[in-house]
Amino acid sequence: MGELQDKVALITGASRGIGAACALVMAREGADIVINYKQSQHLANEVAEQVRSLRRRALVIQADVSNAEQVSRMVDQILEEWGRIDILVNNAGRHFHLKFEKMTLEEWYTGMDTNLTSQVLCAQAVVPSMRKQKWGRIINLSALSAQRGSVSGDVSYGCSKAGSLGLTRSLFRSLASDGITINAICPGPIWTDMLKAGFTPERLDQFVQNVPMHRMGKPEEIAEMISFLASDRAGYITGQTISVNGGLWV
Repeated sequence: MGELQDKVALITGASRGIGAACALVMAREGADIVINYKQSQHLANEVAEQVRSLRRRALVIQADVSNAEQVSRMVDQILEEWGRIDILVNNAGRHFHLKFEKMTLEEWYTGMDTNLTSQVLCAQAVVPSMRKQKWGRIINLSALSAQRGSVSGDVSYGCSKAGSLGLTRSLFRSLASDGITINAICPGPIWTDMLKAGFTPERLDQFVQNVPMHRMGKPEEIAEMISFLASDRAGYITGQTISVNGGLWV
């Protein structure tokens, strides 16, 4: 039996990248997986099939997690069909590569809603059921940009990801007495589709020379940390920010 045997894990933005890797790692540890997606239904269905091949249940739900009504509907569906939500992985997010001087107010709000408001709404929706069962795990995906600032000048991304750290630190005390932990992970450069969009081959070669481990991280390496934080082994860890960045920032 795995460390997450028969737990129900809701992973937002789970159709690709870190979210998809997390779904498979947690399924191998025995969890049943709710795969949330916004647009890529075929990719979400592919992840679901891989989860089922590991003999775990998979539920695919389309929802824009920056929309309160859609989040509420998603959580209601999970509780109706599966009866519980043990783990929330707030993974959904997007880097818009917006330059500060040219960023519009609408683009600012879009970045904040996608990366931060979504985490607030999802946590708010799952906490009541976690309180009732006196057990829960919330893992917020932040970013290296939250710690050192955005090197590209994309303040919407950097500020929203810094807000994720603030959310974690603001909530952990009020949740702890009910057996709910909340922690944040700050991935460094992880080789996902979102990161690839910002790199030319020449820039990639130059960039990895600045990483002490001289390589990009793998989505599975973040997923393993998420799985650990969701387990009973991490039951005394809460309110923390954990960096997984190959030594790029300490």
